[in-house]
Amino acid sequence: MIRADSLANGRLANASIRLRIWQLAILACTTLVVLAVFFAWSLQRDKEASARVLHNRMTIRALFEYDLIILNLERSQRGYLLTQQDEYLVPYNKALADRDFRLQQLNELISDETERRKIARLSAILKDKVAELALTIRLTQAGNLAGARAVVREGRGIRDTLEFGRLAQDISNSETATLEHQQLAADVENRDMQIGMGAGGILALLLIVGAASRTVYRIDRPLRELMAVMAAVSNGNQDVRVNVRSHDEIGRVATAFNDMLDQLRTIGLARDGAVADLAGSNRQLQSEIAERTDAQARLFRSVAELRRSNEELDNFAYSASHDLKAPLRGIRNLTQWIADDVKDSAGPDTIENLALLHNRVDRLDMLLDSLLQYSRVGRGGGAAEDVDVSALVREIVEYAPPPSGYSVTFRGKSPTIRTDKAPLEQVLCNLIVNGLKHNDAVNGHIVVSARDLGETIEIRVEDDGPGIPAAFHARIFQMFQTLKSRDEVEGSGMGLAIVKKSVEGHGGTIKVESAPPHRGTAFVFTWKKGQLALAA
Repeated sequence: MIRADSLANGRLANASIRLRIWQLAILACTTLVVLAVFFAWSLQRDKEASARVLHNRMTIRALFEYDLIILNLERSQRGYLLTQQDEYLVPYNKALADRDFRLQQLNELISDETERRKIARLSAILKDKVAELALTIRLTQAGNLAGARAVVREGRGIRDTLEFGRLAQDISNSETATLEHQQLAADVENRDMQIGMGAGGILALLLIVGAASRTVYRIDRPLRELMAVMAAVSNGNQDVRVNVRSHDEIGRVATAFNDMLDQLRTIGLARDGAVADLAGSNRQLQSEIAERTDAQARLFRSVAELRRSNEELDNFAYSASHDLKAPLRGIRNLTQWIADDVKDSAGPDTIENLALLHNRVDRLDMLLDSLLQYSRVGRGGGAAEDVDVSALVREIVEYAPPPSGYSVTFRGKSPTIRTDKAPLEQVLCNLIVNGLKHNDAVNGHIVVSARDLGETIEIRVEDDGPGIPAAFHARIFQMFQTLKSRDEVEGSGMGLAIVKKSVEGHGGTIKVESAPPHRGTAFVFTWKKGQLALAA
């Protein structure tokens, strides 16, 4: 009789197969958590680098807008001196109204003292230029056109314009150099993140595969020994026995098998039934091992798919915010320059077509911004705070006042909710602007109300517009969907899609209540208390 008693050698492994599988699963989950933490940290670093790049782009754009003011002032003044028609002063007055806002915007964006002194000099030059232009306009309005032209011939205005352009170019060159440096830093951050994630993923895979191989080996070895003994018994050798190496499930099966063989020696009639039971047990064990191996393979595929989806989303956001928007700015500038060059020689149709092209470029720029905003909805990063809904509505009305003849009010008791303020503010602002934009009446009113439902609050945004047919209630929440032509109502078709994604990302639902021909539409959504954005 061949029998090795492992109990005598003190080498029994007491861990069960179930415990080993759990240990492997815990190892895999811990590895994934570490990778997730590293990925979140890398994303934060990439987000900070992107924010710095965006700040430089905003500064360059603000400087460009400030530079346009002096150009618009000169064009308007020249048109008025040539025609003495008051409509040429409309752009002049608008440029004057924008002057302080653009200057404040530049001062907020630029923190370098040297650059701020240059901005102060730009402001002084523009002030002197405005005084010279205002003098020529006043002389022209008084009928002294010769005096106005004499002021122009003095040359003070052209000197101011040249100095303004040179100084603005110096600032723009400095900001452009900073932008290139920040963009390079962002690219380096992105490359390091990809290298780190790749190396971490490979290391995690090797760790998990190694642990899985060790676990499979500890299961497979006794199984092979058990199968070898079974083969020997099936060939008629009843003296062999299985080495019992552990107290786990396989060890218990081996012990039972040895007991069965002992019984077979004395109970020959039960041999066929016992062999059949043992074969069934063996098939069940093999099935369990195959199922667990399949589960591990599905887990690996899910991790790879999640990583791929996140990479595609990041690539899309980067392309929409950088690669596509840069040529759009060039197209917009070219159309403006062409319109300025041919305005005195081209026909009305040409001027109208150039304006239409400029409008289409602005619309595409707005669409890219909306796509980027939609991709970022629900990606988290905010902090919970106590938000008073009525106060939030008042803040929205203050920085985005409704047009003349329209009003926005809050009705009823105002609940306070603890949540991330920014996404809730975005949802309310989009719904209010949507109601104002699509109202076809001369006067209109938006009413916001809220009620506490326990774990959530329900907020209603009601308007007195034309209403929305029931057939379109689901369509309006889809991307790029508008019920009217974009030439009638300007928009990207993304506003309500962003609203729906943000609401659902904060554990809520949204619906629309409207029944034409009765006027009025109500958007009703719920918002979970204490809920930050779910992972995208």
